Amino acid sequence: MTPEHAPASPLRHPIRVETIRQRGTEVMVRAEPEQVAPIARLLGLASLESLEARYLLSRNGDRVKLEGRIAARLHQACVVTLDPFPVQLDVPVKLDFVPEAEAAEHRAERDDAEIDIEVLLNEDDPPEPFVDGIIDLGSVTLEFLALALDSYPRKPGVSFEAPAGEAGAESPFAALAKLKRGD
Repeated sequence: MTPEHAPASPLRHPIRVETIRQRGTEVMVRAEPEQVAPIARLLGLASLESLEARYLLSRNGDRVKLEGRIAARLHQACVVTLDPFPVQLDVPVKLDFVPEAEAAEHRAERDDAEIDIEVLLNEDDPPEPFVDGIIDLGSVTLEFLALALDSYPRKPGVSFEAPAGEAGAESPFAALAKLKRGD
């Protein structure tokens, strides 16, 4: 999906790269009350009470380094009981950004290199592209929040147990063996 056809993000916080100081610029991104319900719907949450991110951005030429943390208080629905339960998240964020053209060159270099199946754990992630000199810190915040959510959330103390009627049920293979023997 092209950026001009992508649905609008419920949390936007664009920052122009040229406004970022070399020694660092602190930025806070906070979801306003009218944004929490659309964010909760987007992420499939029962509710979102608060979302705040604090970032330190530093610039070296056109390259930007972002470091910070996201704090969120929310409710997720338990996959076993479907009851909402409270969750608090504290998510570290660390990214490098480069202009879109430089990111495309970096991707091309990686694609041209011989593919190696071995995973290098200490290898740095490739830098993220920014377009037209703007980085949307709202999108960064939502992306890292989405990645931090438990895909199969369970309310504390809840476990899944098979229904009582099926606990002593005979296996299908045992039933077939009985039929074969003529029992």
